[in-house]
Amino acid sequence: MNTRGIEEWVKNYKEREREAYHIISTPLPALATEAYARDVVNGVQIACKEIKRACMRFLRDLERSRTDPNFMWRFDESKAWRPIRFIEQKVTPSKGTIRRLVLQPWQHFVVGNLFGWVHKETGLRRFREALIFMGRKNGRVLPL
Repeated sequence: MNTRGIEEWVKNYKEREREAYHIISTPLPALATEAYARDVVNGVQIACKEIKRACMRFLRDLERSRTDPNFMWRFDESKAWRPIRFIEQKVTPSKGTIRRLVLQPWQHFVVGNLFGWVHKETGLRRFREALIFMGRKNGRVLPL
């Protein structure tokens, strides 16, 4: 395959990925934390068992926060959405030709989980620290 053929293959591959919603090229209009968790639990989005468990915990806690008055946490979408908007509007990579970062749904899930859960009475965040493991070249710099 010549250089032109490789470039065309890469272009077609990227288009197929965008069409399959694996790569999002424009910022999402809303928080994708809950939608991503539902997709993982329902098998629409492929994920390992640890991610599935995290998504199940998120959905279970979300349901509990809506129904159980004794559950001390609530999910505040505006607080979860704020750092995502900041990253997508203000952060620019130091290398490459990308002008703006666009967080993918899994990144919405991570950032939304960290910043969205707050105590019902005090408003303090549920999670203050996170330890996130992922392989190389997976966009790990973007949300951190």
